[in-house]
Amino acid sequence: MSQQVDLVFTDPKLTNKYIQYRPVPPLTLCKAVVDHVKKSRGDDLGLCGDIGCGSGQNTSLYSDYFREVVGVDVSPQQLAIARTATKHLTNVTFKEGSGERLPFADHSVDLLTCCVSVHWFDYAQFYPEVERVLKPGGVLACYSYLMSSIQYNDKAISDNFTENWYSLKQYWPASHYTLWEEYSTLPKLYEDDILIRKSEGRFITEIDCTVDSAIGYISSWSALAKLAKAEGNEAANAFLNNCKQNLLKEMGTDDSSVPIKQSFDYFLRMWRKPVSF
Repeated sequence: MSQQVDLVFTDPKLTNKYIQYRPVPPLTLCKAVVDHVKKSRGDDLGLCGDIGCGSGQNTSLYSDYFREVVGVDVSPQQLAIARTATKHLTNVTFKEGSGERLPFADHSVDLLTCCVSVHWFDYAQFYPEVERVLKPGGVLACYSYLMSSIQYNDKAISDNFTENWYSLKQYWPASHYTLWEEYSTLPKLYEDDILIRKSEGRFITEIDCTVDSAIGYISSWSALAKLAKAEGNEAANAFLNNCKQNLLKEMGTDDSSVPIKQSFDYFLRMWRKPVSF
């Protein structure tokens, strides 16, 4: 089924927030994806394409495993930051493009990754492009987290972010609800199909930060940008302040500078293109 592509995340106001507040996927996840690709493509891996790469945090992880890694995004502002952040990696480049029109030759790609991005795409256009560019035995790996949890003084706080997410529900596109299903409801692509849920606890990124940083992560949400556009910056700032006060209350402190640990649990879905077709 075709869906309208939402480009709110290309807003230049969000660009710096992505690189500042969004997490980097754990290396355990990257290694699991690479090991899966090697089962059908061997150890000499050529090209990895990172689709919806944003500011390049995920893209750079694959530079040690592939001869060439190409990040693809529709936002020139995001790509400019990605190029600066990865300029020391000689085998990593970036191209402007979209999931619906991949900038790769037919049957040229060993691995396509989509980190917190596939739910933005029009699957009716994206899947044929995946089929076109993947080599036989190539892999599409889609992964994301949904919420983050906070650890403070051995107290786990997770419901706070869920409540914040739902309070913006009118500003989240329908496709984002696939995140709640951990990508299990994405349309099937190939028979070789693996889903690793976050409940398995295999892929976790932990960040030492403060309450202000945790609220900064919420400020990077596309739904908040839509709230600001619809109701004004004052409404968006009031929402963030309310999130902050609620979190501090749940923590039992009024000091937003105290150290906390923020965790992101990832889920992963992978499809392998048949080796022969």
